[in-house]
Amino acid sequence: MTVAVVDMRSAEAEMAFVETLKRTGFAVLRNSPLDAQRMARMVDDWRDFFFGEEKWKHLAEETPSGNTSGYIPPDVSETAVGHDVKDLKEFFHIVPDTILPAGLASDAESHLIEAQALGRLLLGWLDIHCGSALSAGLRGELAESISPADSLLRVLHYPPLTGDEPPDAVRAAAHEDINLITLLPVSSEPGLQVLGRDGKWTDVPGLPGDVIVNSGDMLQEASGRQLPSTSHRVINPSDESSNLSRISMPYFIAPDLDIQLSEKHTAGSYLRERLDLLAR
Repeated sequence: MTVAVVDMRSAEAEMAFVETLKRTGFAVLRNSPLDAQRMARMVDDWRDFFFGEEKWKHLAEETPSGNTSGYIPPDVSETAVGHDVKDLKEFFHIVPDTILPAGLASDAESHLIEAQALGRLLLGWLDIHCGSALSAGLRGELAESISPADSLLRVLHYPPLTGDEPPDAVRAAAHEDINLITLLPVSSEPGLQVLGRDGKWTDVPGLPGDVIVNSGDMLQEASGRQLPSTSHRVINPSDESSNLSRISMPYFIAPDLDIQLSEKHTAGSYLRERLDLLAR
């Protein structure tokens, strides 16, 4: 499977984005409105944060919306649905009113504003070109359905491997995202792969400054599977020369939880079903 690179300065960007999302569930945006210099600076600054001791002052707490806010260490990191071993990562969750480390706050808040605006633009394109495929509750309303309180910026750190990892542990086991769409600046190191319909894993392309976009389960549900939520993973470094720290900054865009995704599910009931699976 080939994930298309869409130049947002092109007159064909809108349709190219919609078509690759329909075909693969993924797209790579080039020349996006997200500030590439800021994103590069955030990678360096957050890497320093994860290697430092200040992170322990920001241990995560649950927010009123049910999200977590703050630092989640490796020993309580998540286990992907269908897997028995925790992923090899630590991360920091940013939602409205998260208390951020002082030196990281300004860039994170500015990035979040830009990411929300980009998400609204992309969902607007889907409103125009996929509106008839959407559930009645979301037809023509995707762009207006975004809930900042239920969306989440996750800054991920995949540490270098030590050789003491549990058998079969990987940086991020195969999974699908639960939300509408995810915006993911191309990472500082390779490793992200997507599963094709032929059952083969393919590296997701991209250059520094590019933004990867993928459909989530909620969008798949709301579109009657016409916008697929595609399984993806982050593989471990292949050799000593590539065994480097990896920073990733996905922004998971979610709708208001009372929105009807389909006859069977609201966004809230769909989320609770996934969380129940994670808890088993």
